Amino acid sequence: MSSLLGDGAEALPSSSPLESVTAVVLAAGSGTRMRSCLHKVLHPVVGRTMLWHVLEAVRGAGVLPSSTVIVVGDRADQVVASVDQDRPGAGYAFAEQAERLGTGHATLVARPQVKGNPSTIVVAYGDTPLLQASTVDRLLRTHHETGALVTLVTGVLDDPSGYGRIVRDPETGFVTGIVEHRDATPQQRAIREINSGFSAFDATWMWANLPLVPPAPNGEIYLTALAELASREDPPRVATTVLEDVVETVGVNTRLQLAEAEARLRQRLVLQMIDGGVTCEDPATVYLEPGIDVGEETVIRANTHLRGRTRIGRGCIIGPNAILTDATIGDGATVVASVIDGVAVAPGASVGPFSNLAPPGGALPRHV
Repeated sequence: MSSLLGDGAEALPSSSPLESVTAVVLAAGSGTRMRSCLHKVLHPVVGRTMLWHVLEAVRGAGVLPSSTVIVVGDRADQVVASVDQDRPGAGYAFAEQAERLGTGHATLVARPQVKGNPSTIVVAYGDTPLLQASTVDRLLRTHHETGALVTLVTGVLDDPSGYGRIVRDPETGFVTGIVEHRDATPQQRAIREINSGFSAFDATWMWANLPLVPPAPNGEIYLTALAELASREDPPRVATTVLEDVVETVGVNTRLQLAEAEARLRQRLVLQMIDGGVTCEDPATVYLEPGIDVGEETVIRANTHLRGRTRIGRGCIIGPNAILTDATIGDGATVVASVIDGVAVAPGASVGPFSNLAPPGGALPRHV
């Protein structure tokens, strides 16, 4: 079967010593532009919270939950409860940033929760649901293979407005710093290479230097200031991983961006399913969640929703207009214009049109 991103994903092979890597995931911001009583990172994208996707990418690259610290702040109880519900007993640590004084300050707040003496700190953001395990792995590989003190994930945008620009020495190409859009000169604003914020650091060097970073005029301590400090080493110790599609690491701050992330991630899941030997007659109207399994030679027709722990066998026909949640569909079965919730359909069976199958009174899934 084709397993679609997520539940039970195995760690990617890596040349880096992952046992000495700690991930710090920043999830303290209030997200006021979402206009919601729900914390920003808890808004769902393809059926999982934005934070879930980030934690899954980090875990998928081999960084264990017990080596991951989540920095919380605004509505911290919501965030902690969500993580505990999604991954009970996983071992995530939480650090509370009572005052939101910038990304550098948030990283310092996480330090007391860091276990042992990791050699590398990866800093990720809880509002980047498009982040992939392969990108985390690539960042770690670049960081360890180059021996950098700071490794940045960057990319080129046609319109970089609003993003921090990567400033490089025109002769050597070495990174000399990151300048925020509002502080950039007209010449710097013409730079199209942007900083994603997703980065890795030599832990010993970072803990020694981050407390020395002076606050910006607004009182915040920026993690990006470490790039300039590392560039002053002899030789400069800043590396970059340049993504073809840097949007993968860009944060979601508005409802429109949330919808865009939903569309991009859903498309990614559908393409993975197609690559697994499944036919989608109208990919734009197929709606998936992570962890769905679909067998080869199955046909998914228009306006089909596959949710929860749904498992579909080989050679099935699903849709059009079908909604399956936690369903198990046997090989060769057909489901047309029907809703199936928590029910197992026998191999070769035909359901619909216009059927609504669910276990009575919340009982265990039944077979039909």
